[in-house]
Amino acid sequence: MIRQTKPSDPPPPASGSEVEVITPGRLHFGMLAFGQPYGRSFGGLGAMVSGCGIRVRMKRAETFAAVSHVGERAIGVARQCANAWGLDEHSACLIEVLDIPRQHIGLGTGTQLALAVAAGMQRLYVDGSGASKHDMSAEDAAALAQAAGRGLRSSVGVYGFGAGGIVLESGKLQGEVTAPLVSQIPMPESWRAVLFVRREAEGLHGDAERTAFAGLKLVPFELTAELTRLAVMEILPAVLSARFIDFASALTAYGKLAGKPFERASSRLPYAGATAQLFEWLDLQGVKGFAQSSWGPAVVAVCESNVDADSLVSAAEAAGIADQHEIRVVAFDNHGAIIRAMDETVTPT
Repeated sequence: MIRQTKPSDPPPPASGSEVEVITPGRLHFGMLAFGQPYGRSFGGLGAMVSGCGIRVRMKRAETFAAVSHVGERAIGVARQCANAWGLDEHSACLIEVLDIPRQHIGLGTGTQLALAVAAGMQRLYVDGSGASKHDMSAEDAAALAQAAGRGLRSSVGVYGFGAGGIVLESGKLQGEVTAPLVSQIPMPESWRAVLFVRREAEGLHGDAERTAFAGLKLVPFELTAELTRLAVMEILPAVLSARFIDFASALTAYGKLAGKPFERASSRLPYAGATAQLFEWLDLQGVKGFAQSSWGPAVVAVCESNVDADSLVSAAEAAGIADQHEIRVVAFDNHGAIIRAMDETVTPT
């Protein structure tokens, strides 16, 4: 699921300090609201997971350059941040994207890449601190997202980048830049997620995603109310008290309900049938908690322990599900991105 990008040619020389940013991956279990003219839009619930995020390394340079298949996007974010912070034309950087998941599969890769680059630029040219940093405040994470141009709809990945955990955000009123954070709490350390990602499949993104949103009907207040109740009165309290069965059951209910406004658009996706079959298989296996992440194709099944997660993977392999899906056990991330200064002699791998 994660591939490492290695440059075919040595990077151009750069001088100055060097910084590395390692992000978690983001799971999004569904939005709270959409389309109501006087209420909040978007909002939603999600969680951060370890081992399937972004790793970038950045150096000061006289001009912008990047070593990656997503180099142009990374440079665009760096330029946008430089403009937002009023940096001069020589405040540039060399960007190496060392690890990045396959894009458009429901792991929030675009937001995590943008925030990683923004955090690197901030460390190189704005705050100058050499100490490793994580557990960023919600306010600082929102400011970083604004500079990077992220959080236009969901802000789950923004706050998750800052401090990890399970995140509930309220959605935005008209004119708000970033949705307010409602709750952000750590997940129990022993709980695990099993990710199933349909091979070669991509979720909606870009113009196709914008077209899908434009065609959505408004989400009824009653549906928003029930999603909010599930999140605030069942899912989050279950996490706080480490009641796994309650958490898992409520998560499944939340995911199914959050998917209803998107049923028409989702049914047209080429992997829709495979996702439905996977949900049915998980249910037959007695898995209590599962949901699609964002537009998919990533599906997450939650497990109470690593042993339970490994058993689920073994069952999936025996059933032939691994033939069509990448399957991976991941821990939940409770810290957010790591931002650290590097020694100039460190050689990228």
